[in-house]
Amino acid sequence: MDGTGNPAGAIRSDAGLAHHDQPAPLIVALVDDVFFQAPIEGAARQAGFDVAFATPTDDVVAYLVMRQPRLLLIDLNVRALDWARWALEAKTSPATRRIPVLAFGPHKDADALDQARRLGCEVVISNGAFKADMAGQIRKHARADDSAELLRQCDDPLPELAARGIHEFNAGAYYEQHETLEAAWRAEAGPVRQLYQGILQVGVAYYQIQRRNYAGARKMFQRAWQYLVALPDVCQGVDVAQLRRDARAAQDELERLGPNCIADFSPAFFKPIRLTPLATDH
Repeated sequence: MDGTGNPAGAIRSDAGLAHHDQPAPLIVALVDDVFFQAPIEGAARQAGFDVAFATPTDDVVAYLVMRQPRLLLIDLNVRALDWARWALEAKTSPATRRIPVLAFGPHKDADALDQARRLGCEVVISNGAFKADMAGQIRKHARADDSAELLRQCDDPLPELAARGIHEFNAGAYYEQHETLEAAWRAEAGPVRQLYQGILQVGVAYYQIQRRNYAGARKMFQRAWQYLVALPDVCQGVDVAQLRRDARAAQDELERLGPNCIADFSPAFFKPIRLTPLATDH
């Protein structure tokens, strides 16, 4: 818990959610060697990224959800943090498992390198291989930037199936909207599918609140952010900026109440999705 009584790492501001105003996308690094941090910062800048050095937290998933890095960089020599716990939680939570993990360590420490692979780190290399071309490794293994194609698709009108799912969402049919929007995102191969995924997961979070399932609702909010933060403020006529504000307000209220008082959650927090004329301009 933080000093306000909220779960550690909980999302509290747009600055902590979206990267729309950041000068560069972010990577998170588990590196506590101060003499090594500066070269990593330089390599990250060269590769076009900002870097945040991880700090101790009780909730790894919330920490990563709040920052939405394009890469998690793990020094297997880190001492201040439990790197195995970070790798395990990052790769097993649906809210964070899309974040690629690059781990590096001494080539003689075969046990640590093997453990990193078993925990799901996509790339596990020696210190020498990483240090020989840090910027290149970061650039190569960070999650691909599909923002240009996403912006192009966001200028298209909302497909009929997605429009039906949003209608169900706005009618409070949160179970039904999940089925419809899941079909919509499965039918779409491009990055705009993140719009449908983000909406349906907010809707499922609302459904779980109605069922008084605190843990389930919080997990669904966490899953939603990985999609919503990647979107522009308006996409296919959907007011994404307002959706982010409404979802964050609902999550904040959920976490304020906690699992013991979830029955006091006000349905007034279940806001409808706002649409512009583009959404139905076929």
